[in-house]
Parts: sequence; structure tokens; C-alpha cells
Amino acid sequence: MKNNINLKNKTKFLKKKNKVIGLCHGVFDLLHYGHVLHFEAAKKACDYLIVSITSDKYIKKGPKRPIHNENERLNFLKNINFIDDAFIAKGDSAVDSINLIKPNYYFKGQDYKNNFLDKTKKIYLEKSAVKKNNGKIIYTNEKKFSSSKIINEYGLALNNQQKNFLSQIKKETNFSLISKSLDKFSKDKVLVVGDLVIDNYVFGEVLGKSGKEPHMVFKKIKDEFYIGGSSIIANHLSDFVKSITLISDLSFNYKIKNLLKEKLKPNIKHVPILLSKKSETSIKTRFIDDLTKYKLFGSYTLPNLRNENFYKLLNRNLSKFILSHEIIIVADYSNNFFDLNSLIKIKKSKKFICGMAQKNSNNPSFHTLKHLKKFDLICINEGELRSELRDKESNIDIIAKKYVRENKIKFLVITKGISGSMLYDNKKNKYFCPSFNSRPIDKIGAGDSMLAILSILLKNKINPKISLLIASLASSKVIDNLGNSYSVKKSEIKRDLEFMFK
Repeated sequence: MKNNINLKNKTKFLKKKNKVIGLCHGVFDLLHYGHVLHFEAAKKACDYLIVSITSDKYIKKGPKRPIHNENERLNFLKNINFIDDAFIAKGDSAVDSINLIKPNYYFKGQDYKNNFLDKTKKIYLEKSAVKKNNGKIIYTNEKKFSSSKIINEYGLALNNQQKNFLSQIKKETNFSLISKSLDKFSKDKVLVVGDLVIDNYVFGEVLGKSGKEPHMVFKKIKDEFYIGGSSIIANHLSDFVKSITLISDLSFNYKIKNLLKEKLKPNIKHVPILLSKKSETSIKTRFIDDLTKYKLFGSYTLPNLRNENFYKLLNRNLSKFILSHEIIIVADYSNNFFDLNSLIKIKKSKKFICGMAQKNSNNPSFHTLKHLKKFDLICINEGELRSELRDKESNIDIIAKKYVRENKIKFLVITKGISGSMLYDNKKNKYFCPSFNSRPIDKIGAGDSMLAILSILLKNKINPKISLLIASLASSKVIDNLGNSYSVKKSEIKRDLEFMFK
């Protein structure tokens, strides 16, 4: 920030000396000859050329991007003769840089000349900022190159497993077909039913051992609250379908009510089932080292056993909403949300039924998948399946196919973290998709996003292999964020796919 202020003062001084200030902006992750020509053309039109680069956290050009972090990119640019200075931009576009530098000329490549082709639409904001600061935008006319195409052709951002997988996908389809398919099911109505979970992340600094007693001392810096469980599944769907109904539990805690009001997307109709005044919504508090973002300790508030009135209201609401929805998602976080009658009602609906049953610290000895029998889609991790079948050693293909056959499941998806995910269907087919995020920031919510996105893709008969790819990209974005702070955006999935297919 201090360097940026110094640069601002320097440009003011240069302008007083009647020097022409130019600004370029971009990611510049993989510099190529086209970039050099762009900088050369810009420098010829001004006396002092400044380049601002997009910060790592704002780059959405596909998995494992950027290849070079912001400091590496910055140092590289500073060593190019045509560039007089460079800095890291504050926002996700050049607007802040333009307002800071107030350049006489703002330079963009020829591919931005037709503003409509900029899928991010940030060029319009940048043009407005240039005009406001009495500048002019100039489109340079150098030979066009594509960093993303070069990166994909040489596999610079992918391992061999990912390259082979994408090579197979490209033989079967293209970006245009996938993009169109993602717009086909916006009219689907989805009913999400299950436990509400609130994630409380407490960030702080570990001070060390207490001087008087044998326990750790933690200095709290801040805390953040995210909605999870069934509510985050609904949020993940909100950018893909227009109508979602969420049936969940809800305590009398006004803070939770306000959090839901703030975080739930506008196209989600929330149908709460109020808990008794003595019971709480599930709140999972995790203490996080603020520097490393490592989890240190967890403390959970769990709801009491559901009473008869709860199940009466649950079944009444299911009867009211089931018929008007094409997809039903059962989100079971092992807090006794569902009774036998509600599960029977869901299975008899003849809708596309999807579900999960989470094994967690609250239920290691009594976790089960039996109530998910005859579902169209189940999304679980490998440990949950092995626990259900009491089988630690058999080949995963053998036990997965056995489970599909014996439980009459249409699609079974097994997630394996950074090892990827597998889909088995009732026609004895197996599909595999590698993971596209080998360095997750936080694994919380990965399975929820997979279930949400796969439910609408598989219901609409999208190729299972392509469905796995799209859901894996969604999951990779979720685990790039802390807690459930992020919900999947269709535009970002499309952008990732577009870069991957270049």
C-alpha cells in the first residue's frame, strides 16, 4: 500500500512536468511475445508506463491458476525494459488502479476492442473510470496470443492424470455444448430437506501454555459465521435453477435467523421447522490459527432429539411441497432430522431423489446409509461406504458395485479428496474424474457442492463423465475458501471450462 501511495505521488509529479502517463493492466501469468509487443506499443505512446497486475485471490482462469504468484509476476514485469513501474492492483479489475494513477492513456489489447466479447464485462467499468479521470483508452494492435491456450497446450497447470482426462473429454464434446447444457435446467424446481448447520470460525493467535494450568491459551482476533448443511446446498444450486425450497430446522436464536436472512440467496424459499425452546440449531465452532488458517480445536452445539411435533410438521411440509418439485435432496448430517414416515413419503414421490448421510464426530458408532436405499443419486466419501459395508480392504470398485446392486441405486458417487472422485451407475459403468485442487484451503463443504451440482446434471441426463468434471470444478472452488463462505457460481464454472478447452 505504501508503494502504491509513493507511485501515486510520483505520477502527480511527472504530470506537472508534462509527462504522459500510461497504464496497462492484466494477470500476466505466463508472459509471451504478444505481451512484449503490447508493452512496446504502449511505451511508444507515453513517457512513463505503469503496469498493474491482478492479485492472486481474484484470478479465476481455471484450476491451479495462477501458475506464478503475484510477487513472481510483479518482479518479472519490473525487469522488462518497456515498463517503468509495476504494482499489485487492489481490486478485481483495473478500476482501482485507474483511480489511483489517473493515467493519460489506458492500454488494452486488440481482443478488447469489441467490448462485448469481454465475458467479465469489467471493460465497461474500466472505460468509465478512464473517462472520469480525463484519460483515454487505446487499443494496441499487436499479434494475438493466448496465455491460457499456451498453458493448456503444454499442460503447464495440469498433471498427467488431469491432461489425459481432459484429452478424453475434448474428444467427446466441446465448451460450447457444455455451456449450453448448463443453461437448460434453470426451470427445474429443487426441494432441499435436512439439517441446518451454522459454522462459526474463530480466528486467533496461540499464545502458548497457561502459566498456572496445563492448557493452551488462545487470543481471539475475530470470528465469522457461515451457513452450512442443507442451507449451503440450496445456495450452491441458486445460480443454476430459479426455484429452490429449503425445509430445515430452526431454533429461536434470533442471530441465526438474521444470518439466514443475510446469507440465503433470494430465489430460495425457506420453510423452517421451529425447534423447541430448549433445543439449538447445530453450531460447529472451530478455532483457527489466524496466520496459517490451520484448525486447532472444535466445539459443537448439537440439537436435542426431535420431538413428535417436529416430525408432524416435517411430514406436513413434505406433503405440501413434494409434488411441485422435480428434484429432492436429502441432506442428513446425523442429527435425527428424518423419521421413517418422512423417508417413505420422499421415496414414494417418484421424483429424482438425491442424498447423503454424513459420518462425523457425532455419530461414528451408529452412522448408516440404509435409509438411502433406492435413491437415484448418493454422494458419499470412501470412508462412509467402507464403514457401511464393514470392509476396510477390498477394492473400492468391488464394494461400490456391490452397494449399487444390493441397494438399487441409480448413481453412486464416491469422493476421495485430492485423489479425485468416481461415479458408478446401475448399468455397471464406472467413471473417474481427477481432483483439480491438490492444495485445498479448507475441505469443509466439498461433498455438499458435489451433491448439489450432480443432482441437477444427472437428473437432466448430462453425460456422467462431464457431470463429474463440472461438479469437481465446483468442489475445487469451494475448498479454495474458508468454511462455507463461497457458493458455486455458474459463470465461474463456465469460465474455468472455457479456459480448459482452449
